[in-house]
Amino acid sequence: MKKSIIYLSLFLSAAGFTGCKKWLDVGPENVVLQEDALKTPEDLQKLLISCYDVVGNTMDGRVQNIAELLTDNMARPLNNLELTSVYDREVNFFNTTTNNVYTDIYRAIFRCNSLLESVDLIDGLSSSDRIRIESEARFIRALCHYWTLKIWAQPWGYTSDNSHLGIIIRDNAAATPLARSTVSESYAFIIADLEFAFANLPASNGAYANRYAAAAMLSQVLFQKNDYNGAVTYANEVINSGLYTLEPTLDVFHAMTPESQATANPEAIFSIVSTNTSTIVDTRNEGFRDNYFPGSTGAQLSYSQDLFTIFSQSGVDGRKTAWIDEASGQYQSLKFGSNAAASFFFSIPLIRLSHIKLIRAEAIAEAGGDLATAIEDINDIRDRAFGVGIFDVPSTATANDVILAAREEFRKETISEGLRIDQIRRLGAKGLNITVRNAPWNCPGMAIQFPNGEFSGSLFIGNPEGGCN
Repeated sequence: MKKSIIYLSLFLSAAGFTGCKKWLDVGPENVVLQEDALKTPEDLQKLLISCYDVVGNTMDGRVQNIAELLTDNMARPLNNLELTSVYDREVNFFNTTTNNVYTDIYRAIFRCNSLLESVDLIDGLSSSDRIRIESEARFIRALCHYWTLKIWAQPWGYTSDNSHLGIIIRDNAAATPLARSTVSESYAFIIADLEFAFANLPASNGAYANRYAAAAMLSQVLFQKNDYNGAVTYANEVINSGLYTLEPTLDVFHAMTPESQATANPEAIFSIVSTNTSTIVDTRNEGFRDNYFPGSTGAQLSYSQDLFTIFSQSGVDGRKTAWIDEASGQYQSLKFGSNAAASFFFSIPLIRLSHIKLIRAEAIAEAGGDLATAIEDINDIRDRAFGVGIFDVPSTATANDVILAAREEFRKETISEGLRIDQIRRLGAKGLNITVRNAPWNCPGMAIQFPNGEFSGSLFIGNPEGGCN
């Protein structure tokens, strides 16, 4: 007997994702799925697209901004008090900005779980579509849990056995109050989902997640665990696939001109897709666009003096002039274009080849691997930034030289993308003396507070608040 399936107000918008044309003919809809509403393969695909839809609304810069504000890359926000509380490491459970992001992340997880509980109940679904849909849902679920883990919990290595509190793991479509799992358990769950996705996703899947997106995520996640050999293995899968090449210019988001926004980004492994066609007009970058583009008094989000100095230390770094503008007493971002009118339909490459090359470079050096490959990875990034051969890592570089160079380039290459916090926490947990704006990397407040609603469960324990300044 078919299991009853009840969903409330699933707003299914296919408009934000292209590449699977047969499914996108449906167009944007406001659909309420009620009991036994999922009956056909098309219904199931709509639900999958709605999972991507919520991810697109959340990772349009909103979650990245929260992660970035915890780091030394950012200056104090202009006048947004809730973003300022993130910057000051004083988030409480009434912060609507962080709470809304958290809620949307778990909304995507809920929809993925609903899909996973339904996939075997649909008649007429081919075996290939069944495994693809399940794999995409598990990829999205892992992606969402991982971003939650790295913002709302202290990192891998914070305790010797990683028994410290992580996040709530939700593996079924229920809103039951739950306790937080440990960080060890959280990582195991995320990795299991990604390994399933890598094993079963197709190599090509349009604008949706493919097996290389799963491999890239696995490389990132294993790197955070200091599993360097594992990180290299999955980075090799991506790099050796031959499907991705570095964007030859510094317009790495394809955001700086309307012409670049209309072209495919060669280094994007998984993107949040904005679309501007005669039939679909949909932008998925509001979190970046609304906060980084300057108004009459300046930009809400701008870069720190510390970050600007890093760009100024090593020769003529083209990223300094291409990505940063000194204006209105701020170091304003140009990475997403110079103004909102011209930069409206850029997509967000959530995972880029640059990320994976720099992770592989550091992981190889940490694991005692082939430094020639690691050096080549770093120099690929530096050649784009400085000009070919101008600031290359020499072939005689030691493993420690390579590690330091990879870390420097990762920080610079990923500004605004929410990835600097990964580096800070990983290195702090490894025992390095890491401070963020004069506060320890692991002080209370660096892991932000959960929404008030989570405290309804008697077993739930929140994060300590404040104590960093």
